[in-house]
Amino acid sequence: MERSSEEIENKELSSEGQQVKTSVKDHFYLAYKPHDFSITWDWEHSIFARVGFMHDDVYHPFIRHIKTTARKQKMRILHLSTEIIQEQYEDKDIINLYDFELLPTEEGLDELENTRLKWVQLYLKLLCYMNGKDRAQFIPQMKYFRTQEGPLAGYLRAIDEMPDSPDKSILLKHLEKLELVKWGVKYNEDKGITDFIYHIKGSNFKEQLESFFLGAWAIMNVHYARDFNDEDMDSLLTIIQLSKNFISPSLDQTGREIIEGIVKLLADLTLISLDEIYIQPKHALFIQSPQLFPNHYPQVSHMFYGMDYSADFNLRSMIPDLKPLIPNEAVYRSKVVTNIGEEFVRKVFLAIET
Repeated sequence: MERSSEEIENKELSSEGQQVKTSVKDHFYLAYKPHDFSITWDWEHSIFARVGFMHDDVYHPFIRHIKTTARKQKMRILHLSTEIIQEQYEDKDIINLYDFELLPTEEGLDELENTRLKWVQLYLKLLCYMNGKDRAQFIPQMKYFRTQEGPLAGYLRAIDEMPDSPDKSILLKHLEKLELVKWGVKYNEDKGITDFIYHIKGSNFKEQLESFFLGAWAIMNVHYARDFNDEDMDSLLTIIQLSKNFISPSLDQTGREIIEGIVKLLADLTLISLDEIYIQPKHALFIQSPQLFPNHYPQVSHMFYGMDYSADFNLRSMIPDLKPLIPNEAVYRSKVVTNIGEEFVRKVFLAIET
């Protein structure tokens, strides 16, 4: 994250100083303080690639600014939201998780192998949580052949070999969903597909949690399976929006752990990999939630607080004399420590294009 002493070029402020227009395509402006500094997102550097936004409005114009700027930067957007995304798109793209997960990991990519195992293990934890089952009694032990297949294949084989039972039927119904992860696509006449859009659905929390997991797992598959010679897939931006009804303070501990595990695994996609000779990150994460959970360090290292307080956080504990935030104000917090040993915390205006 870069903070410049220069004013944002070509800014046009309203009488309240609430809006800004930018014309510089080489910068990803996020916020500014008039006549003082601007904040740009150096998303290509893994240390700066994760930004959080605490706000309860999933249709906040800041989100539109993030997506518009990302498209100008030729980033392919992967957008997951618990709310219906108010943009025109076609519900037509399907990701089959088996296509990637059944393939073996290329020799030497140990970190990728471990990452794949983490996703599979979290998925099994989710299935046990959804069905109120003990793993030792519900999920059969497996053996997989690392040089011939991915870790998921071993569990598929073990489940297939189970004798017919209600548990086997339950597991097979869940596994069927991995073959049909539905995404919408947003087209631009000149650029083709610019966004992949995924609506987190479900009639109850556990169904929504499964839907969230499948969408996130698909992102992991896209991250590793993409062709880096394809300029359209060279740079990815994942946007996660979780609403108040989903991120509830009354969640039980296991539900919270699964949500946090998903976000942590997505955040890991933005980091430098030990397998970087083969796998280049070029992936940024922007996550919005109406409270601090799960929008906190280490998943997010740069945070915009657009609310004075939430169910699990009071901004006034950090800034005692804070005045109420107006709609386009936020408090920006960076984990980067200044040269006098202080964390950078400032009230700013969000950079919103009109």
